[in-house]
Amino acid sequence: MRHRATATILLSAIGLFARPAHASAPLASQRATYALNLTRVRGHAVTGATGRLQFSATTTCHAYTVTQRMTLLIRNENGVLTRTTSDYDTWENLQGTRFTFLYRETEGHTTKTVSQGTATMGPHGGLVTYIAPKPHVVKLPKGTLFPMEHTAAFLRAAAKGRAFFDPPLFDGTSAHGADHTFVAILQRHTPHPSKFKSLSKLASISVDIGFFRRALHDNSPDFRNQMRYYSNGVARHIRLDFGDFVMRGRLQHLQIPPDQCHPKPISADQAAPGHTHS
Repeated sequence: MRHRATATILLSAIGLFARPAHASAPLASQRATYALNLTRVRGHAVTGATGRLQFSATTTCHAYTVTQRMTLLIRNENGVLTRTTSDYDTWENLQGTRFTFLYRETEGHTTKTVSQGTATMGPHGGLVTYIAPKPHVVKLPKGTLFPMEHTAAFLRAAAKGRAFFDPPLFDGTSAHGADHTFVAILQRHTPHPSKFKSLSKLASISVDIGFFRRALHDNSPDFRNQMRYYSNGVARHIRLDFGDFVMRGRLQHLQIPPDQCHPKPISADQAAPGHTHS
């Protein structure tokens, strides 16, 4: 099972319009925790699921450092529970030209490195040099974005009034190189009061993101998610579609550390106990 970074996650949970220099300020540092709950099942392979997603992004004057940990507890049709944890660590320079990544999955007591290496991008394309799962080199097509830059770019696209955004993305979660992405900008939201005070004065957009493997000619995405992104890169109302089942991510805790280039007092938001709205 492939657990996409919502950077990507978020996950991605983040320059098409301005390479090598960004046209807007870098995305904010953040530490976010999401509760994951099952909302839909397709077929009979999965009968229950719950989980937790922890996402941390640190923005310096030169780069983004991202750490993401997703833990899922899945029950199959025979009632057997499987615990799967994915750990995703990246470093990405603000110019969108260099990216290092490490993606690992743990099931039970077994941990495997799904992918690890370094990627570089230039004006005519780029290269990924993999260390794991085995040493090899893959070319990246012209215009490929790395995860944080991908998020920043579609936020800029939305601000320019675009309805969709479809660049190649390389996030380091597989050994085959870049994927196609299609970002549909579903709705734009003006600032609105929020239980997370740091988000109350920010505009946001609702997006649907599909990820498609470039080597395949299939209209169905390999993975799909929906979420609401704020202008600083924080995501809420997450919907993760794994194919056999769909999970909803509810933001439980959010902390916005000080800007390391222009330090400000730290801001922490904690949802009130028992609050069920995301």
